[in-house]
Amino acid sequence: MKVDAELMFECLIYLNVFYYPLFFICETILVAAKWQSAVPTPGIEEDASVIFTVLAVEIAKILIYRKFKDRKRDLVTGIAVFMTFFTIAGCLYTFFLQHFVARLEYILCAMMTMLAATEVAFGIMQILPCFKKVQYY
Repeated sequence: MKVDAELMFECLIYLNVFYYPLFFICETILVAAKWQSAVPTPGIEEDASVIFTVLAVEIAKILIYRKFKDRKRDLVTGIAVFMTFFTIAGCLYTFFLQHFVARLEYILCAMMTMLAATEVAFGIMQILPCFKKVQYY
């Protein structure tokens, strides 16, 4: 079976475009709720900086990929895969280092990690020459 890695990667980026607003709104509300919470949340500044860095990198990745995908597809895919590692690192921070993690954060980060892992897999498959589409003329 031949996998069309280019098509799958582009579908995952478009899925990320639709998932990103949900992630942005929920994470922003969760950070604000933790900030105003009566329960002490140690390191909320660090947690918020990690979350907003992930959000900034994700929107930059989406915008860069959509703007330059027609000119230099392999280069832009490589940059998008590299930027996806920041997202995975932010989600791993939420899973293992953040204290007082809400259940919604676990769910959102699990979904984001699965999406990011498949983006990395199909992005690498798109860059590798053995998965390139054969052009017949």
